[in-house]
Amino acid sequence: MTILGIHDAHDAGAGIVRSGKVVGAVNEERFTKMKNDVGFPSHSVRYMREMLDGDEEISKIAIPWIGGSALFARIFPQLEVKRRKLWRREIAKPSRVSMSLRNIVFKTVQDQKPSWFWNNTGRSIGTSLISNRLKRIGLDKKLVFIDHHTAHASGGYYASGFKEALVLTLDGAGDGLSGSVSIGDNGELKRIKEFKASASLGILYGAATIACDMRYSEDEGKLMSLAAYSYPENIKELGSISRFDDKTGELVGNSGSKFEFLLAEYLKDNILWKYNRESFAYAVQKHVEEEVLRMVRHYIKETNIRNVVVSGGLFSNVIVNMKINAMPEVENFFVFPQMGDGGLAIGAAYYVDFIENGKVERKQIDSISYGPSYTDTQIEETLKRHREKLEYEFTDDVAKYAADKMIDDDEVVLWFQGRMEYGPRALGNRSILSLAGNNENRHRINLLVKRRPYYQPFASSMLEEEAEKLLEPYRNGTKFMTIGYKVRDEYFKDLVAASHIDGTTRPQMLGEENREYRKLIQHIKNRTGIGAVLNTSLNKHGRPIAMTPDDAVWTLLNTGATTLAIGNYMVGKKK
Repeated sequence: MTILGIHDAHDAGAGIVRSGKVVGAVNEERFTKMKNDVGFPSHSVRYMREMLDGDEEISKIAIPWIGGSALFARIFPQLEVKRRKLWRREIAKPSRVSMSLRNIVFKTVQDQKPSWFWNNTGRSIGTSLISNRLKRIGLDKKLVFIDHHTAHASGGYYASGFKEALVLTLDGAGDGLSGSVSIGDNGELKRIKEFKASASLGILYGAATIACDMRYSEDEGKLMSLAAYSYPENIKELGSISRFDDKTGELVGNSGSKFEFLLAEYLKDNILWKYNRESFAYAVQKHVEEEVLRMVRHYIKETNIRNVVVSGGLFSNVIVNMKINAMPEVENFFVFPQMGDGGLAIGAAYYVDFIENGKVERKQIDSISYGPSYTDTQIEETLKRHREKLEYEFTDDVAKYAADKMIDDDEVVLWFQGRMEYGPRALGNRSILSLAGNNENRHRINLLVKRRPYYQPFASSMLEEEAEKLLEPYRNGTKFMTIGYKVRDEYFKDLVAASHIDGTTRPQMLGEENREYRKLIQHIKNRTGIGAVLNTSLNKHGRPIAMTPDDAVWTLLNTGATTLAIGNYMVGKKK
């Protein structure tokens, strides 16, 4: 029995799960080239059907959001597109009066009270609208609706491989909640706590991002990075917006539900004006870290479960995850790699698959290469179309060729291999690579391709067996760049281009799951003594990660990059 998951709000996408295993998954942005694309993911659904290629037919379709903003997005998709443009600062910010009026609607939608009304309405209208859209592409199957935070929790728990786990979800809001606590036990998920949307840590962090003139739901990582540039600062007023109450086990706040832009204005008027941006960013980051750690500690004590799984957009914060991972109370820790709403389709499919098939994958996932791949023949066809601008040659050992380019010619290499990764991180199939020990490479990649702020670091990929030597304290390794780690002082110079000013890096610890990429890093180690590289995603600033050979060639031709390793071809620009 094969389950198709479809997420049709912001960062839309689709994925298939069969008998506890992911068959494939992709987000709509990779097809449309519109980052975090909104609406029904018709391209993603078509691709999922093509992947089956005569295999077992789809039996049921899991939908991971019932009401609230998802329901509005289904009825009025253009409003959700406009909302996303507002977040990305592509249209003018509303006036204070308009924000206050929007806040009335926002409270109703965010809290989803009464829940029975939103639940019944969401399922009824959602079934009608989604079924009609599916029929247009020739798919008519039973829909099963899963609430937002169940989908987040399922993605994390079923991918973790843990038989028993404490599962936490935190984000802005979804289906009336900003988070949940569940117990996973032998495949069953039982929710033991819900956090109301009106005291959302995720919305607080997002509003702080807006207050610092950054983009909501996209630039929160920049706020986290900026925080490292401040001396310690404590802002007690943040607790009045959202804090964890140890006595009740609740997230509480005094300000009530606020439209994210209205909350940002409140933060500007009442807090930010007293501080510089770096100090404000530090205080917000520190506050969120402290509240999340208290939450984790509270529920470990209550349940006596020390395997911890987290999912939801707030856990894209690798420093929060680093602090959880270091807690003595935590024994094993797993962060779902596609932790934001882009991972809801797989989360919902996992959940329905367990209900239908009763099977759980006992081994933790070690790869999320769930997207399309391309043969050398397809790649060569693309290169031939651009032969007037490109020069290329076939090689029997592309990994060694690329590694030698990085070492001998000090090149930044665009690296395109195998199946595309699912989620926001490039993990060695759609990457931009350089030597991690040359600090100039960070600036070069910024100038040539990425155009990121000076305070935003790049990530590292390292051989799994190198991690304990390079990082401290080493525990609960990650293959997905989801947890920050401190770089040992004696090796900081070797990872300087892939580290932050606070001495941390966001590593991918590579085992045998990606042999070609491992081969490249092994060549680097053989020649430099350090089995690690700087790794960032293969895309130009503002565009999604490359999916096709055409996307890779476009990136080469439209940036200052000069070398592309694609399939078994080494490609350069003609002089």
